[in-house]
Parts: sequence; C-alpha cells; structure tokens
Amino acid sequence: MKTIRSIVLLVLATASLSFLDRALAQTPSANAGKSWLNSKLAVQLWSFRDDLGKDVPGTLKRVRALGFTRVELAGYYGLTAQQFRAELAKADLQAVAMHIEYETARDRIDEVIREAKLFGVRDVGVPWIKSPFTRDDCLAASEVFNRAGKRLAASGIRFFYHLHGYEFVADSTGKGTLLDLLLAQTDPRYVSLQLDTYHVAFPGQDPIALLRKYRGRFSSLHLKDIRKEVVGDQSGDYREADAVPMGQGKVDWPALLKVARQQGLRWYIIEDETTAVWPAITASLNYLETLKF
Repeated sequence: MKTIRSIVLLVLATASLSFLDRALAQTPSANAGKSWLNSKLAVQLWSFRDDLGKDVPGTLKRVRALGFTRVELAGYYGLTAQQFRAELAKADLQAVAMHIEYETARDRIDEVIREAKLFGVRDVGVPWIKSPFTRDDCLAASEVFNRAGKRLAASGIRFFYHLHGYEFVADSTGKGTLLDLLLAQTDPRYVSLQLDTYHVAFPGQDPIALLRKYRGRFSSLHLKDIRKEVVGDQSGDYREADAVPMGQGKVDWPALLKVARQQGLRWYIIEDETTAVWPAITASLNYLETLKF
C-alpha cells in the first residue's frame, strides 16, 4: 500500500511540475522580450583596440567577462588569422562578423573568403571608403561591392557596407544623396548595409527613418549613442566628446530596436570608441537590461 501511495504521489507531483512549467512558459518574464536580442548581441573588437594591441589573450578574457559570447572582428592585432582564432576559442568567444578594408574587398577577396571560413563568419563588410566622398567614388565603390558581394555569396557569406555619414552628401546630379545612388547601383542580393547609429545621427539623419526607407537592405546595427545636442556634419568624423553610453543620448533605442526586430536584422553589435571603453560598455549593457519590449 505504501508503495502504491508513493507512486501516486510521484505521478501527481510530476503532473503538477509539468503544469507549472507550461504556465511559466506562457507567462512573460521581465527578460522574455529581450531573449531575441540576447541571441543576436555582439561587440565590435575595435572598441578594445588599444588593449588588444598590448595583450590579446587578457583583453579577450575581459571581453568574455563582460558577458559577451559573440564578437565582430577588425584585424588580428599582430597575430595571424589562425592564431587569433585560437585565442578566441580559448576565451570562449565566437566571431560572427568581420570588417575588412575597402582595398581588401577590391583586390584580395579570395583571402577574405578563406579567413571568413576559418572563423566561421557569414557576414563580412567594409567600414570605410573615403572622405570627402564624391559621385565617382560612389560609382567605383558600387562596382567593388557588387563584385565582392557576388563572390562572397557563392561561398555562403553576406557582404555589407557600414554607413559612416559621408554617404548623405547630395548627389552632384541633384537627384537624392550618394547613399541613394549607392543603393540604386548595388544588387540587394549581394550588398547589404550595417547601420551605425552614431554615424547616422551625427550628420542629422534618423536611423529609424532610414530603416523604413530602405527596408530590406540592412543586415545589422552598430549600437552607439550620441549626445542629444550634437549638430554634426557629413564628414564621417567621430568625436569622442560627442559619444555617450546607450540610453544617455539622442537615439530612441526602444523604437529603433523594435523596427529592427520587425525587419529581421541579423546582428546587434555594440561599439564604443571612447577611451573609457570598459565602463562605457558596461553602462550600455546595463541600459539594455532595463528595456522592455
């Protein structure tokens, strides 16, 4: 009798736990809405360039201690690609995207494909062309991007161009901006965009409006805030005095992230180029924890 009773109690307890699990799964928690962001969040290693130049293993260990598991690459800081990949593995970090120089995309795309495959990276982009930026520069870049993007796509890799602000100058023909021209001249099958919120806001553009205007052309965001009172220009410059951690500037993060999520952007990459990078990125991560979607 005692054995039968024990079995019955065990069955009832198991059923109760199963019911509780289902109930909890259906009840949104404080962080449930951010689970999609956590799975797509990364950090651009250029943020830590000064420290990486001195100590790659120690710096990567500190990056992992911040809670990041994914990174975007920007060079190897004196190491070979193989050596840097080994250091990432030791730090339990996975590269999900990488920046390359414009000239590399133009002249050495086979090398890029080999290294992207080495890291398991499926997103490769150019973060800078030149400034001042002219119509001829834009047309030349469009050809480079189409060619590089097609070659990368054949290997299962997506190409992107990182907006820097100088693309918003007016087209000399009087028809729109050079960004309009760039997008008209590039094949959306092979060329996408990375929206850097600082470099879009600095020349007075609205990142949410851009996402909506060029829907389907963006693959990722660089998360970087800028002081509310800043009135910049179209030079593509970065001024540290204008930079602030996320949530302390002019970017409407809840609205922006909502639109980006609706459009299915692949990666959300924190970048901080200030000298106080470690506390600044910590502040940005703490801000993200306060958001509710």
